[in-house]
Amino acid sequence: KHKEVQREAVDVTSVKKAVTQSVWSVCSECLKERVMCDGEPSGPFDVLLCLKCGFQGCNQSDGQHSVKHFQAAHSEPHCIVISLSTWKVWCHECNEELSTHCNKKALAQMVDFLQKHSAKAPSGSSSKIIKIRGETESSDLIKGRIPVSSTLVPVKGLSNLGNTCFFNAVMQNLAQTHLMNDLITEIKEKGSKLKICPSAETNLDPLVVTLPSPEPLTSAMFLFLHSMKEAGKGPISPKILFNQMCQKAPRFKGYQQQDSQELLHYLLDAMRVEETKRIKAGILKAFNNPTEKTADDDTKRQVKAYGKEGVKMNFVDRIFVGELTNTIMCEECEHISTVKEAFIDLSLPIIEERVRTNSALIVYE
Repeated sequence: KHKEVQREAVDVTSVKKAVTQSVWSVCSECLKERVMCDGEPSGPFDVLLCLKCGFQGCNQSDGQHSVKHFQAAHSEPHCIVISLSTWKVWCHECNEELSTHCNKKALAQMVDFLQKHSAKAPSGSSSKIIKIRGETESSDLIKGRIPVSSTLVPVKGLSNLGNTCFFNAVMQNLAQTHLMNDLITEIKEKGSKLKICPSAETNLDPLVVTLPSPEPLTSAMFLFLHSMKEAGKGPISPKILFNQMCQKAPRFKGYQQQDSQELLHYLLDAMRVEETKRIKAGILKAFNNPTEKTADDDTKRQVKAYGKEGVKMNFVDRIFVGELTNTIMCEECEHISTVKEAFIDLSLPIIEERVRTNSALIVYE
């Protein structure tokens, strides 16, 4: 019976497909949980690969993701795994090491393929996957407890539309901003819901608003990010997004070289304006689109309170916008006043370290 189960637990085709589409020698669950440090697993444990589906799981005492994968409900057995460091085959069902006499042909073929793949495949560290332990907690603290997906976005090339390297460089960075991929996906469609929680002093309950369709630039950005995540080879053309950007900022027309930092600022600011407009429209709709003439004082107060908090919930603010606090103190009365101002980027001077060289007198004979 065990031999029959072991034969069913090996699928060469599925494993080949899985390993070519995943990061080599990295536990899939640890990657999702971001228990990584500079691309390396956070502890000295082995990675075991399921010979039925190609799932890669660790054997660390805290996680035991390989065992959990075996114990999960499957229609077929997933009990046989292979160590990617020692190439030993293990059966979770029998709780023993296997030799290749069980299903000899399939196992031998599998081991041969995996060893060849290991020789040419980049490991988790060499593929520059940087996951820092505690990253989720710190991100939650800074961004207001926003869940972050660990889905890896493939790296694809972008076609130049002229001298548009400046544009492509910015788009490649945004495509790898996982939080942006997550948040823009949440609100990409008409009818998306947004929960607004005003401050306690307003004595207002949370309000769930229904958002209208995204504006053109934000829609083009979503389509671009989606195409970057799709399976398949690049390069892809960012022309639709570039044209929408030029509609908002005509200075970038003409496919000439421009400043990438300036482009990023214009792009984020334009999407921020679009999403703010969209959120305000959702709030007004929740109150049956009141006007200055039809709205009473209480309705105006509520719309203003929800609007004040709601506009901060656009995805640009949640990811990129910081707050600058200017503090002024009167020298006579020592009264202190503060002014808060939002910013997307800060220009900081680069101070060059001046190295003084001793002058020398050189005498030529």
